[in-house]
Amino acid sequence: MTTALTRPDARERFAATAAFVREALVEADHAALAHFAHPDVRDVSALRLFDDGLPGLGFALRRLHDRFPDLRARVDLLRECGPGTVEAHLALVGTYRAPDLMPSGRDGRRAGWRQVHRFAFRGERVAAHLGWVDRAALRDCLGPAH
Repeated sequence: MTTALTRPDARERFAATAAFVREALVEADHAALAHFAHPDVRDVSALRLFDDGLPGLGFALRRLHDRFPDLRARVDLLRECGPGTVEAHLALVGTYRAPDLMPSGRDGRRAGWRQVHRFAFRGERVAAHLGWVDRAALRDCLGPAH
């Protein structure tokens, strides 16, 4: 992992972001959400990744783990990209599992893709999120949905 440190308080935000990736994404420990994000956390992504608030973030992560039960995430880069804002570049890999009542030709296929997330901190926790998912890489790995 490459980390660009600029200020001592940035270290704390980097550590919190790395812990969030490890606990919430890799270990599927959704209790970590309350330590990382404000209850009213907002997603300001063009293609929203979660509904606003901790329940929306938690639902999105549970859905991700339902679809990729063996999900692994690696932090490739953490950098400060503004006052109180951390950008995290992630590489993810997992095996797709179709919903039980919706069989798919994608079931059992392995996928690898990248994500970039910007977390705007208010105090010690994230208040806003802006993220990009490499959906083209997912489609290339998984193939057509039906």
